[in-house]
Amino acid sequence: MAGTFPTAGFTATELKSNTNSRLTESINGKTQRLKIGAQYFSLKLKSPPLTRSAFNEIYSFIIQQDGQVESFTLSPPEISSTTGTMTGVITTANVTSVDPAMSQSAGSTAVGVTDDGTPSGTLKKGDLIKFSNHDKVYMLTENLTLANDSAVKQMSFHPPLTTSISGGSTTVTYNSVPFKVFFTTDELSYEVQTDGLYRYEISVREEI
Repeated sequence: MAGTFPTAGFTATELKSNTNSRLTESINGKTQRLKIGAQYFSLKLKSPPLTRSAFNEIYSFIIQQDGQVESFTLSPPEISSTTGTMTGVITTANVTSVDPAMSQSAGSTAVGVTDDGTPSGTLKKGDLIKFSNHDKVYMLTENLTLANDSAVKQMSFHPPLTTSISGGSTTVTYNSVPFKVFFTTDELSYEVQTDGLYRYEISVREEI
């Protein structure tokens, strides 16, 4: 089963960026470090105390994922929306340049966005974003201000694009950014305490 996780209420949210690397060290102490594989996010989420009826709705969704088999979307409210003031639809621009560096191809860490008055405001370093043509979530590495000055602005992010985008048609989500994830274990448990309320904790990994 896929679908969307049926609650966005958590008392604690832990976001982790995972990068695979290989380190080798020579006898004189010099090191060589090499990135291998793609970056992905993982999350650990803890629920508030829930009544049995509220919990059952959530847990019935959880068990239908068959442990690690299925993927689903999840938007943790504490971290999935911008800390800036941006409103409106951001669309990527059909532009490639060297200075400032902007490219729509896979491997790029910056793209151009259209500042035509449709979107307005700011996005901040550390905000999460998602492009409309693929599932990977990215984090902004520079602030972005759109103020309707008819220019193409540089949007910088990490990790590099895993999929090429189409300038002029790809839009950018910056509020309630949905992660496509799967559970990191096949054992999905919960606890009931003496107050009669239910609590659970889940760990998920981004699917890319």
